[in-house]
Amino acid sequence: MPVAGLVRLRRHYFGRETTFGTKVPAKRAYPFKGTPSVNLNWTDPDVDAGSIDPTAAPIRTASDVTAPLTDNGLEYNTVPLLLSGFFGASVDGTGTDAITYVYEPASTTVDDLDAFTYEFGDDVTDDWFQLGDGFLESFEITAPEGLGALTTSMSWRFGSASSTGSTDSPVTGTVPTPGLTLDTEGVKVYLKDMGIAIASSVAGLTTGAITDALHSFTMRFAGDIDQKRWANGDQSFDVDQFVRATRSIELEATFSKTDDIVGTGSEADAWFSDSAVTRFVQLTFESLELADTGPDVPYSWVMTFPMRYYTRAEGESGGNSTVVLTGHAFFEPDDLEAVFTSTVICTLPAADL
Repeated sequence: MPVAGLVRLRRHYFGRETTFGTKVPAKRAYPFKGTPSVNLNWTDPDVDAGSIDPTAAPIRTASDVTAPLTDNGLEYNTVPLLLSGFFGASVDGTGTDAITYVYEPASTTVDDLDAFTYEFGDDVTDDWFQLGDGFLESFEITAPEGLGALTTSMSWRFGSASSTGSTDSPVTGTVPTPGLTLDTEGVKVYLKDMGIAIASSVAGLTTGAITDALHSFTMRFAGDIDQKRWANGDQSFDVDQFVRATRSIELEATFSKTDDIVGTGSEADAWFSDSAVTRFVQLTFESLELADTGPDVPYSWVMTFPMRYYTRAEGESGGNSTVVLTGHAFFEPDDLEAVFTSTVICTLPAADL
């Protein structure tokens, strides 16, 4: 008989909460890798106890609950979890078969974060975690050299933790949520299906395609978060509210040395400028797989954002030199009137997010 607790039997379930502070049954299984970190912050008190060894019982302080996870083959039906988990604003998909999610995060006001319940465990069902009020502190999307599937690294943070094996912190409902199975035919997001356009205006993106140049890219989404805990008499260390204080979006792209990338009037020239130059960037993915037929609607994902270049580095691809340009998105109030917009067409109903 095998030893209980098999690594390959680990599962990752998520479900978007309706109300912060109220855990929900998970809605979907995701093909992630990694484990949560539940730090209850047991701390020895600094007291004189007549001993050179610890004597007084440790004290619990506010918990630190995170989950560094990776996705080694990003799927279109996972993109809403990433964008809702980071930007919030309670975006719902619309449509019947082909489901469309539109993200336009606010800059001059603060959108409420979406909260998620996360269930994690293996074949030992009396040792599952149920983590509540979760969101993405940061995440990174990498599009590899060779045009393969995108990968993702995620930093989740949660406001509460419970376990099927805990007496004092029991789970809410049934954990693991029954009936969830992994979608083994999820449509992957490939770099081979993407085009990039860069222009000096939003209108210019229609003719601003950069061809025969992009090798790979990494997009980073991050920011600072405030954690609020109030003495409400609820006898809990749980976080009462998360608030996003700052946000940053960064694109690092590796290009060949084409006329669009180097030389006067190029992207590298925009970096090597006396004054910051505004560039508008659009990344457009369109899969060969269909989200709906009659008429045909392919899986797709579009990201559009204004950007200013900050750094240039030199790279290599095979025997050729490359240019690595890194730019930061910013709130542009006149043309795009946003810091970032994104439209995802997939087959994930909002009820399953």
